[in-house]
Formats: sequence, C-alpha cells, structure tokens
Amino acid sequence: MIKLNNNEKKITNRSRKPIFKTIAMLIIICSLILGMFFSSLKFSENIKLGSDFKGYYSALVAVDNLNEESSTNGQPNGDSSEGAKALNERLNPMGNNQIIIEKAGKNFLKVLSPVEAYQSETIFKNQIQKNGGIVLLNSETYKDLQITGTDTIERKGINEYFTGAKASSIKDSNLKEPAISYSLNGDTFKTLLTGGSEEQEGGGSSSLGLFILLDADGFYNDIRNYYNLIKGDKEDRIEEFFKVIINPMRDIYKDSSKSDKVKQILFDLFYGEWSEKTSSGVNVTYRGSLIDPTSAPNNALLDSKGFLEIVDTFKYVSETSKYVYDSNAVTKDFQTAGRYESKVKLWTSANVETPSTMRVDELFSEINPTILNFAKEYQNSFNSQFLNNIKTSYFLFDGTVTETKTGAGAGYIENNNLITKVDTETKSRVGASLFNASGKGFVFTVNSIATINGKVTNLMLISAIIFILIIIICMIVYMGFFYRILGLFSMIITLSIIGITLLSLSWFNLTVGPETIISAFILITLNMEIFSALFESMKESFFLKQRGLKTSFNISIKENIGIAADLVIALLIPTMCMFWISSNAIRSMAIMLAMGSFFTVLFTILIAIILFKLLMNSQLITNKAYLFALNTDFASQGNFIINYKITRLQNKISKLKSKSNFNKELLKKFEDRLNKLNEKLNFIKIKDEEKSNKKQLLIKEKINKKIDKYNLNIEKLNKDKSAKKIQSLNFKISELIFLRDDQTQNIIEKEGEIEISPTEKLKIKTIEKNIKSGAKIISLFSIIMLSLSIVLGFVFGLNFDSTFGGRTDYTLWGDNTSELYYKISDENFDDYTHGNEDKLKEIYNYKTDLIEAHEKFKAENSNLIDVVKLDETKTVSEFLNYVFSDSFYVDYLAQNLSSSKAYKKNNFTVSYGDKFIFNDTTTGTATNQNWITLTVYTQNLKQSAIIKRMFNNFGVDKSVNIGSQSGFITKAINPATMLWTLEQIAISIAVIILALIIYILIRFKWTYYIAMIVSIIVAPLVTVAILTTMQVPLGNVAIIGIVSSIIFTIISLFMIFGKARSLIASKNEVSLVNYFKKEIEIIYDTKSFKNQMNDELFKLKNEMRLEIKTNKLSKEEKKKLKLEFKEIKHNKKIDFKKVKKDNKIKINRVSKQNNYLSEVLVKTFKFGFIRCWLLIGLYSLLGILLVLSMPTIMAFGVSIIIGVIVACLFVLFISVPLWVLFEQIRIRNRLARKRFINGLYVSNEEQIIEGIND
Repeated sequence: MIKLNNNEKKITNRSRKPIFKTIAMLIIICSLILGMFFSSLKFSENIKLGSDFKGYYSALVAVDNLNEESSTNGQPNGDSSEGAKALNERLNPMGNNQIIIEKAGKNFLKVLSPVEAYQSETIFKNQIQKNGGIVLLNSETYKDLQITGTDTIERKGINEYFTGAKASSIKDSNLKEPAISYSLNGDTFKTLLTGGSEEQEGGGSSSLGLFILLDADGFYNDIRNYYNLIKGDKEDRIEEFFKVIINPMRDIYKDSSKSDKVKQILFDLFYGEWSEKTSSGVNVTYRGSLIDPTSAPNNALLDSKGFLEIVDTFKYVSETSKYVYDSNAVTKDFQTAGRYESKVKLWTSANVETPSTMRVDELFSEINPTILNFAKEYQNSFNSQFLNNIKTSYFLFDGTVTETKTGAGAGYIENNNLITKVDTETKSRVGASLFNASGKGFVFTVNSIATINGKVTNLMLISAIIFILIIIICMIVYMGFFYRILGLFSMIITLSIIGITLLSLSWFNLTVGPETIISAFILITLNMEIFSALFESMKESFFLKQRGLKTSFNISIKENIGIAADLVIALLIPTMCMFWISSNAIRSMAIMLAMGSFFTVLFTILIAIILFKLLMNSQLITNKAYLFALNTDFASQGNFIINYKITRLQNKISKLKSKSNFNKELLKKFEDRLNKLNEKLNFIKIKDEEKSNKKQLLIKEKINKKIDKYNLNIEKLNKDKSAKKIQSLNFKISELIFLRDDQTQNIIEKEGEIEISPTEKLKIKTIEKNIKSGAKIISLFSIIMLSLSIVLGFVFGLNFDSTFGGRTDYTLWGDNTSELYYKISDENFDDYTHGNEDKLKEIYNYKTDLIEAHEKFKAENSNLIDVVKLDETKTVSEFLNYVFSDSFYVDYLAQNLSSSKAYKKNNFTVSYGDKFIFNDTTTGTATNQNWITLTVYTQNLKQSAIIKRMFNNFGVDKSVNIGSQSGFITKAINPATMLWTLEQIAISIAVIILALIIYILIRFKWTYYIAMIVSIIVAPLVTVAILTTMQVPLGNVAIIGIVSSIIFTIISLFMIFGKARSLIASKNEVSLVNYFKKEIEIIYDTKSFKNQMNDELFKLKNEMRLEIKTNKLSKEEKKKLKLEFKEIKHNKKIDFKKVKKDNKIKINRVSKQNNYLSEVLVKTFKFGFIRCWLLIGLYSLLGILLVLSMPTIMAFGVSIIIGVIVACLFVLFISVPLWVLFEQIRIRNRLARKRFINGLYVSNEEQIIEGIND
C-alpha cells in the first residue's frame, strides 16, 4: 500500500477546492435559470391582463342614499362625488383592483374595470350592488341583534351603535396583533352587550357572542357563484361547485326538518336562466333552479355535466339584495308605509315571480342562519383562496366580546371603542375600510353594463412582446460583449429578478398593464447600472492600475456597495410614497418596484457577490483576461471600431509572441493587418485635421472678404466729409483682424487639458463651456415650453383621453329603442337641398339592408319576443354607429346643415344590451329592458345640442318623463379616480422631497439635496409641458410615463452623484487645502478683518463707557460721544463691506484658476453623459417600438421618450453644474472657517504667553 506524504495531501486538498467552487457556481447559475423559467411559466398561467390589453366592463350606476330624502323626479337622490368615494372604498379597499370611477352627472357614476378582474359581467355587477351593509348577529343563532321585540319589530340602525372603524393593533404577550377598532356611539352597544350576556358566578363581567357580517347579499352571491370565483379548468371548477355547494344545498332543500320558507328562498336564490340554440340556430331562453333539477327541462341542471353545457349563458335571475335590508334601517321602515313593508317576491317552480308571505326581515332571519351554518359546516371543503376571501370580505368578527379586556375574549371595550382581534393586518385594513364604506347608507344600482374591447389588440400586444424580447436580447449582447462572462451572469441574475417579480403580481392579484412594462425596464436598467458600476471599477483597477482580478473585485465591492444601496433606496423612496395613491396602475407599479427592489437586494447585492467571488477564485477566469471584460481605454481616442480592432490585434500579437514556438506567417499576417488599421486610423485623423483646417480657412476667408469689402468702402468715402464713418469702419476692420488672428481659445483649451489616464485627456475648458451653453439652452427651452403649455391650456384646453372623462353618454332604453327603430325605418334620406346625393343614397341603402335583415329575423323567430327585441336594438346601434362615422349624417338628421355651427367628427362608441334597470331599488328583480348607449368623446355644449336635436327628431326626447319602461338621459362624464390620483401624486412628490432630505443629509451633503430637488420638481413639469404643447392625450398611460420619469430622475441623480461623491472623497483635506489655498486666504482675510473690526469697536465701546463713568459728563457731552462712536462704527462697517466686495471679486478670479472642481465636474459629466445617452437610446428605442406596436396608447411610448430625455438633460446640464457651484462654496467656506478658528486659537495662546512673559 502506497501512502501519500503530507505535501501530497495538501496538494490534493488544494486541487479539490476549485472543483467545489465551480460546482457551487454551477448550482447557483442553474438555480437562477430554472427559477427564471418556472417563474415565467407560472406568471404566464396566472397572468391577468389590464383594461388596455383585454378590455373593460363599463357600468352606469345610479347612486341612492338611504339617509337622504327620496327625490320626486324619478332620479336617484345620492351625491355622485360622495358616492364615488364610498364605492371606491368598497370595490378597492387595498388598491389592488384596477377600478376607475367617474362622475356621470350629479347622481350617477361610470365604473370601469378590466375584464379579467372579474369573471363575468354578473360578478362585476354583484360587487357594485352589494348593499347588505353591516349587521350585528348572535354568534350562535346568527339572528340580527339589532332587532328586538317579539310581536312587533323594533330595530336600531348601525350608526346608533358605531360611528366608524379603523385598523389598529393590540399588545398581547409582548407581541402586536392586528385588530379593528370600532368607535362606539354612546352606550347603545354596551346595553346590547349587557342584555345579551350571562352573568358569571361571583359577579363576572358581561359577555356577548358576536358575529359581525358585512354585505350579506355579496356573501350569498359569492356562495352561488363559487364556480366563477375559484381558479382552474372550467370542467374542474363546475365539478367542484356541485360537490361543495350544490349537492350539500340540495340535501338541505330535501331535508324534511327544514321549513317551507327556507326551501322557497333557496329555490329563488339559485334560480337562473340560460339560452340554448335550436336546430335553426336561434337562441331560446330557459329557466330553472339549481337547487331543484326537476325545475329545468332536458336535465340541464341535473349534474355538473349538464350544467357544463349551459354555463356560458347561465345567469341568476334573482338579485340577492332583496334578501337584505339597509344596515341603518329602523323600526318605522318595517311598519306600514315603510320601505320594507311589502312582502318579498320570490320565483316558484312554475317560473313565476309571486309575493311571498315574508317581509325582508323575516326572510333574512330564515336564509341567513341557513347559509352561515352551511358555510361553517363545509368550510374545510371550500377552496382555500375562496375561504380566505369570504372571511376577509364578509366575516369581520366571530367571537366573544367582554366589557373589559380579558384573556378569554377575542373582543373587548376600551376607551369607548370596541376592539376586535383579526387574523392578519390585511384583514384589519380591508375590514375597517369596508365597514366605513358600508355604513354610509349608499345604494348602488347598475342601470346598464357593457363590455368594451381593449385599446390594444392581441396582434399589437404580441408584436410589442416580440419587440421587447429583441431589446432584451440586445441588452444581453451588450453586457456579454463589454463584460464577457460577468456580463452574461449579471443578465441571468437580472432576468431572474424580473421573472420572480412578475410572478409576485399574481400574489397580490394584480392585472398587467403598461405600468408592468415600464416597471420591468426600470428594474432591468437599475440592475444593469449596479453591475456596470461594479465591472467598470474592476476594469479601472485591473487594466489601468495593473492589480489582480481578486484584488480589483474586492476594491470594486468596497467602492460600489454604497452606490448599489443608494440606488435601491432611490427606487424605494418614491415607490413607498406611491403606495397610498388610489390609482391601481400606479399602486401596481409601486408594488412591482418594491418587490423588484427586495429581489435586487437579495439577488444583485447578495447572491451576485457570492457568485462573482466564486468565479474570481475559480480556474475559469484566472489568467484569462479576455473572459473578464473588454478593455475600453481605446474608446476615448475616438473611432471606436477601428481602435477596438487595433487593440484586439495587438493582444493577439503579444499572446502569439509569448509562445516559444509561434507561427511566423500568422504573426506577419496580424502585423500587416495592424499596419493597415494604423494607416487607416492615421488617414482618418489627417482627414479630420484637414476638415478642421479647411473649416478654419473658410472662416478666415469670410473674414478677409469682409475686411476687403470695408476697405473698398473706405476708399470710396471722402476723408473729410465722412471721417466718422471711416473711423467706424476702421474699428470694425480692427475687430475682424483681432478675431481672425486670435488663438486665445485654442491656448485655453490646450492648457485646460488634464491627463486622467496614460491614454486619455480631458479638455476642461471646452467641456465647461459646452455645459454652460447646454444649461442656458435647456433653461430657455423649458421656459418656452412651460409658457406655451399654459397658453395652449387656457386657449384650447388640455387634451385628456377617455380615462379623464371628457365625454358624454347618451343612453336610451325600453320603448325608446323601438321608437327609434320605427323612425329610422320611415326615414327616406331624400332631401338633396344641400347636395351630397351620393352619401344620402349610400346611407339609405345601408339602412334598408339593416331593416330587411331584422324583419327577416323577426319573421323567422316571431315566437321569441325577447330575442327579436334584442335584434331590433342591435339594428339601431349599428345604424347609429354608421351615422356617427360621418359628421354629415349627424348634421343631416339633426337638420343642422344650414347652420354655421356644424357637427365636428369626434371619437365615439356605441354599445347595447338587454337588461336595463332605472332607479329600481324597491325590488331585487331586474326589469328586462333593452338599452343603447352612445358615448361621444367631447363635452362641447354646442356639439351635444346637435346630438340631442338629432335624437329629438327621431322621437326620443329628454324632456319626456322617464321611468323603468322607457327613458333617455345624457350624462357628462367627469373624472373622480383620476383627479384623486393627480392630487395624490402631487402630495407624493412633496413627501418624496421630504424623505430625500433625511436620507441625503445622512449619506451626502446639503449641496447634493438642492441640486437633486431642482431636477425632481422641474423635470416632470417640463415633461408635462412638452406633452401638453404637442397635444399628446393626457390620461392613465401618460401619468404612468410621467411617474416613470420621476423615478428615472431620482435613480439617475443618485447614480451620478454617487460617482461625484466618490471623486470628492478620494481627496484628503491636505489636497483640498492646496487646491483652495488662494481662496481660503482671501476668505481668511475677510473674516480676520471682520474680527479685527469687532475687536476695535468693542475696545472703543468700553473706553466710551469708562469715560462716561469716570468723567461726570453732561447729557450733551454723552450724546456727542455716542454719536461719534456710531459714526466710527458706521465707517468701519463701510470699510468692511468694501473689503468684502473686493475679496469677492478676488475669489471669483482665483476660483477660475482652481481646476479641481472643474475636473470633478467634467469627470462626473463625462460619466453621466455616457450613461445617460445609453439609457436615452434604450428607453427611446423602447418608446418608439411601443408607439409602433401599440399606436392606440401612443401617449405611453411618447411620454416615456420625452420623460427620459428631459430627465437626463436636467440631471446633466442643470443638477450637476448647480451641485459643483454649491460644493465649491461649501468646501471653500468649511476650510476657511477651520483655518480662521485655528488662527483664533493660536492668537489666544500667543496672548497668554505674552502675558506670562510680561
């Protein structure tokens, strides 16, 4: 057996280490790639597209307020402004639903939601119409605790118990637990508690089993719509629906111990209608109850397989709102002439809706315990997400409430508040928000609902995705080319971050919109910047300072870890301030950026460092500089491609020569190519120099021609008579000669060059001059744009898109649709007085074809009245669509052709449907009325008058009384959600500025803060001004672009000033003193003069006081002495002002000779210039491709391009020079103050020594 010696063992162990490091590195890379793949796959499965991509539901909602007097004109009595806030709290308590609410007149709202946010129009409608409010139930019997009395009903409203609720927390065992705090309204709730409690032995405190239920009608709706609210394949969802909901409910329905009342209500609750096609292709409507399969024909409701065939057209007929009453309903509402006096109508097995034997309170007392007990019994069978949703949205509290805090109860009373524990902080916030919204007494009735197609088609979206993938591939190529293996690894990490961040959207149930695209690119560029800063620092240390790779890596980490943290915080500060903005798009953006920031810290700052550390220590990159990064020192010499080829050939030649046996022919080949490239480069340099010389010669020739011209003029003039003119011309000649022969600028530029590396020089004065010129141009341009935008805004108004309202809805329903149809049928379009005979014949033929098609359909389906009426409505909508496609037709039908105020063609949409309810809150049954809504994107009163006149000529008049059978209303649509968003964005910017104060003053200095704030405030203003001037539609997508530009500005400022800070920090105080020596001396002289002046005045004042005390002077003498002192003091101050003014001039002159901060300015500018132009190129490319691929939301791409360009220009030409100006003053004053204080200290010591010597 052969034994290894110790040395051999050490060598073996040493050789194993790189293998383990390589394996660890491969594991990390494979994990990242697999994570990126699976997260992207999971994201694609759970993706929910926003309204711009998939379309949206648009609902017209009537706003009633039960706390106000009923209106007498048939209109709802609620205020749309207050109603909008209450509905937003109800639909969007956490801000993760992409809901847009608009005001449609005083009493109506328009509610818009992405199609994928709700499974169907019915679910969306149910969520809006939830009006069960808040009800306090006994936790055992689930009876309404607000109702007392047996023979006669007595009830108190919820507002008599509580005034509001807020999210809170309580301390339990040194831990904070989430809770909801309900503000009690007096002692009403306490009496309820005492009355419903049992006194414990020994005089224990009162307790009450309490269950707080929110929006009972919404809860019932969710139970019966279970199959729409869970995820999965349609067949699996329906099968689970029958297993978990329908079959157990059928068991309850068949249970002989259950009352007939409960069975009747359950039948009505699950009663629905659906349509099936006949053999001739006509849809026939059927009805039946899921709870009783025998009520439906053809076994359609027998089991999950039958229901699967009809589920796409199935709708519940009964509205669950009829099972509940207002949470503020009181005794009189249930008595004679009260609003809940009548018996509730229920559907029967005869397919007829008839009045039941129950009032709503009696009905509620039957159905509520049944469904709540069912939910409690079968909750373990429910889908976990569904169960969590109903517990969060409807079950606010279920437990024991005590008068004082005890360990046993989950709720207690403290300081006139009811405190109840909840499971999570989310439930605390959502519950409090829903409680407050439900208690305001608003009832929302959906009059009509339509599905509007998205602005971006599938083809547009696919093309945009392809373009984005191309850009990402270009980024990968860029990082791989310049940073080789490190660049590829960094892009794997970056794309992994994007993958898991996109996946996190499904965790928060967020929809994907334009904000997702720009957020992803912000995160990509953020990580690329961090990696680029790290690699560039390594390159400088490795290539220029000739350090080893490991050493270069360690130095780079120390230098850039702070910048990386700054960049993440720069993203987090605005992101955190955006969370409270009510716009879902902005909040979604904030959530995505916040999650991306977290993953950036985890992956880019932690995992990446570990990965790169392993790479530096592995054999993969050791002694292989070409795998590390491209040495770009040659780039500063110009002609990037040629210099790159030369550098590459030089490396190949040196590598070839280092070999003992090299191929001489190959060497000669390389050297020949190198010589050719050098010749080419020299030729280009000579050519450039010739161009420059030629340009100078042309300038001189022009000047010489002017001089010759002036000399000729002088020769022609009389010397005596035109002496003054000759003198003027001679002056001009002298100036031109001076200008022609002046070489001052060339000398200044040459002397202003500083060497920053063996191959690179900076022309300080030239770049400084360019920066000043750029700052002036940008300032002037900004003032012009701001002025133009203000003028255009006042004259023409701002160009808002549909998300900002700015449109008018014309809605007609019931008999009016038929009236319009008959009028259209009778219209002959034969008035050729105003010409356009061809157009009139064209619309006549189109109208005739529509009418004939409908009449044929009517004849074939004469027994299907509802189907025929819907087709009639469709015919009218198609005709209106054709009319509004040409403004001539509108003017013709409105008899407006002779008027000077013609109708202008505006964007419009026409939608129609078959279920319109107008202000019908007394019954839960929908009246089957057909409706049409024409939406015109203008609020011009004259244009609106023309449209109304057109409808009036067709027999549809707004002045006629409206009701549930027919009507015509016009509503100007104004923004609510978007106005809140603008206000909140303005406040958020102010909060961002305040938040930055704290962080910047900790990490930086006040000079950085001032320079940063200018760009953060002004850049978005200029961006908005340019968009306004260009008449780009301002709306949701434009706001996303503008917010992105603010974030981009902050990140850019932190990145560039991080570099500037490192340049300042590289100099010690001795170096700074040397640079600012002359300026310090001048400031020191100024302070010394002031100090001396103060000393002299102090002595004079003491002498004056002493003379007054020792010599008994008269009042006049004292007065004279004081006047003399004041005169001396005044003269001294004048002298000081003169010295200060003279020294200020001296400082200005001397500071121009101090190249230190000029050097910092130029280096920072150059760093920022390269970075900004790369990012401008990237974002501009993205913006252009988005404009080309998604022209319907063109404002998004345009706002990104303009926002990024403006941000970059302001950062480079405004913030950086401003910072240098303030930084120079700060450094100068700090060093001078220090010198002055030290001088005072020495002076005091000298005086002490002098006193001792004396």
